[in-house]
Amino acid sequence: MFLLSSYNVITFSFIFFFVSSFSLSPPAHFLIQFYESLPKKSQHLLPWKLSNSTSSSSSHCQWFGVSCYTNKSFQFQVKALNFSGLILSGVLNNSITYLCLHKGLVSLDLSGNNFSGGIPEQLGNNCGQLKTLLLNDNNLNGTIPIKLFQSNKRLAKLDLGYNSLSGDIPAEVSFCIKLEYIGFHNNYFTGQVPSGVFSLPNLKFCYLNTNNLTGSLPDFPQSCEISDLWIHENSFSGSLPNTLSRCYNLTAFVASHNKFGGVIPLEMFSDLFQLEILYLDSNSLEGEIPESLWGLRSLKELVLSENKLNGTISESIANCSQLNTLVLSANNLSGWIPHSIGELEHLKSLLLFDNMINGSLPSELGNCSSLTELRLQRNFIGGVIPKEIFKLEKLEVLYMFNNKLEGVIPQNIGTMSSLVELALYNNSLSGEIPSEISHLKKLEFLSLAHNRLTGEVPLELGKYSSPGLVKLDLTGNLLTGLIPFEICNGNNLSVLTLGHNRFNGSFPRQIAACSSLKRVILSNNLLQGTIPADMNHNSGISFLEVQDNLLEGTIPSVFGDWRNLTMLDLSRNKLSGSLPSELGKLQNLQILRLSSNRLKGSIPTELTYCRSIIKLDLSKNNLSGKIPLEIITSLTKLQSLLLEQNRLTGPIPDTFSSLHSLNELQLGNNMLQGSIPCSLTELHHFSTILNLSYNGLSGQIPKCVGNLDKLQILDISSNNFSGELPTELSNMISLIFVNISFNHLTGKIPSAWMKLAASYPGSFIGNQELCLLGTEVKNCEQAKVSMKRSQIIPGVVIGVVISVTLLCTVIYALVVRVLTQKHNLDESLLPECQPKSEFLPKDLNFEEIVLATEGWNEKYVIGRGKHGTVYKIQSKNSGKHWAVKKVNLSDRNFIIEMRTLSMVRHRNVVRMTGYCIKDGYENAYSTRVTEKCDVYSYGVILLELVYRKMAVDPSFEEGLDIVSWTRKSLEESSDCLCLFDEEISHWDENEQQKALSLLDLALECTEKLPSMRPSMREVVGFLIKMNDRNE
Repeated sequence: MFLLSSYNVITFSFIFFFVSSFSLSPPAHFLIQFYESLPKKSQHLLPWKLSNSTSSSSSHCQWFGVSCYTNKSFQFQVKALNFSGLILSGVLNNSITYLCLHKGLVSLDLSGNNFSGGIPEQLGNNCGQLKTLLLNDNNLNGTIPIKLFQSNKRLAKLDLGYNSLSGDIPAEVSFCIKLEYIGFHNNYFTGQVPSGVFSLPNLKFCYLNTNNLTGSLPDFPQSCEISDLWIHENSFSGSLPNTLSRCYNLTAFVASHNKFGGVIPLEMFSDLFQLEILYLDSNSLEGEIPESLWGLRSLKELVLSENKLNGTISESIANCSQLNTLVLSANNLSGWIPHSIGELEHLKSLLLFDNMINGSLPSELGNCSSLTELRLQRNFIGGVIPKEIFKLEKLEVLYMFNNKLEGVIPQNIGTMSSLVELALYNNSLSGEIPSEISHLKKLEFLSLAHNRLTGEVPLELGKYSSPGLVKLDLTGNLLTGLIPFEICNGNNLSVLTLGHNRFNGSFPRQIAACSSLKRVILSNNLLQGTIPADMNHNSGISFLEVQDNLLEGTIPSVFGDWRNLTMLDLSRNKLSGSLPSELGKLQNLQILRLSSNRLKGSIPTELTYCRSIIKLDLSKNNLSGKIPLEIITSLTKLQSLLLEQNRLTGPIPDTFSSLHSLNELQLGNNMLQGSIPCSLTELHHFSTILNLSYNGLSGQIPKCVGNLDKLQILDISSNNFSGELPTELSNMISLIFVNISFNHLTGKIPSAWMKLAASYPGSFIGNQELCLLGTEVKNCEQAKVSMKRSQIIPGVVIGVVISVTLLCTVIYALVVRVLTQKHNLDESLLPECQPKSEFLPKDLNFEEIVLATEGWNEKYVIGRGKHGTVYKIQSKNSGKHWAVKKVNLSDRNFIIEMRTLSMVRHRNVVRMTGYCIKDGYENAYSTRVTEKCDVYSYGVILLELVYRKMAVDPSFEEGLDIVSWTRKSLEESSDCLCLFDEEISHWDENEQQKALSLLDLALECTEKLPSMRPSMREVVGFLIKMNDRNE
């Protein structure tokens, strides 16, 4: 036996490998080195069958991805390497060195891999013969090395797209004068495009799209050879260069999603006769579409949507005879759709939605026989729908909703054999739904909602559709009869909304049998009879609304097996019996509304298993018994609990501390007893309504109620509460309404409630010993006496209008009378009168006036005029009396009167000293109402929604409203979310982003300068786009 020691084996192996490697040709040796530089997992991905015994000088030419020269001078030298799409990894800088050792290498394709790191400088130093370099679709980062362009003079095609490269595009790219193809797309490049890029004499294809490039585009040279220029999804600005017309060979120009502005240059398209694709959408282009554009006879795709273009669509559009895609949506285009559009026989997609197009639909549209998509929604198109449109047999999508269409739906609709989606909702269509609509075999989406359609729905609707209807919306019509039985044919129906019609018959069993259904709305109809107790178990439906019908009988326990229900609304019917305990199986249920029925019995404790519920509404029934403690302790996500107008008894459970999300509690009109539990006041999010009215609650109002500093509405009226109101109630700074009437309360009202008492005096009556003036009871009576006496003292005219002093008039009359009798009367004996130029006290604002008049109480009226009522008030600080006239600023006659009287100079008339305006920043300096006023108001509403605060909230600093508070808060903190209502912090990231977008919109709407605010149409467009992006 021949044995080798381990030392000898290792030595032998090393010598064998050394000899074998040394015997390989240089090109093969370089390739082996590249192979070995790759990570082990990548070596397995490269399908090379290497053999150490290979000694042929040409064997490497048969390896995968390797191409060699065939001519004798470069025989067996590597010419091109193509390793694309192999998912190779590793740092490119480590591997590229060996590839550049091939001196004859002219093409290197490493695209579609996972190489990382930066672009190696060796590509410029050692690969100087390269004509094609493809590094796209990798994970490369960093900047482009300048040497790449300084040495590679022969480079004709360079593709670096779909990486993570950054920095500026080097100006040295212009050194590579043979470049025909540049691919820098889908990276993070910044800065401006070097002027020399477009001047490259051989450049034909240039892809700079999807980066962060800025600035304006450089001018194009006289000898421009570019045929494809893609620069979309950047931040280019300025005007479009008219020198683009020098690129005579241009076939595609895509500049979407940038910041280009101004008008489209008239001469821009004068010589672009080869242009086939033009995308300028999502910019800020203005003005009319230039007539020269309609002369591009080779144009196939034109997209100008989401700009600010106006004017009309020219009849010259017929010149673009090759057009197959026309998208002009989301602009300000007006006028009629041109009749000549019917000459575009190749047109497949016509999108004109979100404009101001009016007039009627041209029947010539029916000649566009290639149309597959027609979207005209959200315009002002009127008249009847031409029957010619329904001859378009290739049409798949027809959207004409939100227009002013009228008349009937043509009966030949059944000939549209390819129609998949039909949306005609929000028009004024009338008549019956033609039975021919049932013959649309490919129909999946049908919405005819909010029209004036009458009659019965074709009973065969959905029967012949394959794969079947997916969404059916007939809401808001005058439809009668039965709900069709075939609507779920194919079991693909997902959304069924038939609310606000006059459908009759019983609860449709076919709904329960349709397992594909997710959302069902049958509300506001005339459905009657009982809900079948033996319905199918539907595990698909998550949203069921059947409120406002005539349903009777009990609620079937089978609903407990509809396990995906998140919303169940059976309110405002005639349902009776007890609540089925099986509802407790609905662990996904979030909203349960059973109000306004005839339900009786106790509230089942099994509802505590509905752990996801956020709103429980059992109000306006005949429920009895106690409020289950388990509901209060277990339903920790509950936000609204509505149990009012029942027959509930016992005390209010003192276990609310676990309901951290509760913000509405309605327990009024029951037979509850006891006191207000302090556990309610531990809820820091309790912000909407606490209604305990019309019960038998008694005792003193607990001091802890004052802890509800976010509560907006408090109603404890018609109970048996007694004692004084705690001073801690002044801490309830968010209250906008309070009702404590008809109790046995005594003492004075908290000072912070005086404004509420002045605004809603009826909310405090029925408490005989309660002081409505904020003082002790004895002082209340004294105040009433002094108020009567003070009515004989004339006041001074103030307010928004001319003020007339009665006191000075009386004094003047007395003086004149005395002077008539005695001309030498000493003036020092005259009583002192208020100066005619008295300044308005700083403390006298609108709210103070309302308080001083106890909510414009009639007892303070001292006069009535043509333009308003005059009240007498007393300044809280100075004690002086003033006459205030409450007027309507919109009265034009009063404006004239005020202008005239403000110039009057008479010894009996005191000058106007000031005015007070309730809120209304927008109209503080002008009484002219414009659209921009509405926009401002809408912005205020948006702010109220996202912050859940009032326009003038008690939590704001003195002198701030919600607009000024928002801007001040944003200056002090960059975290917008922390300012929002706390509930928004629990939303998912997508919903939070929507809230931030609404905040941006609100700030634009509330700009001080009306010219800086968007139009209401732009606001609507923004909301629609925001919704579309998140669907």
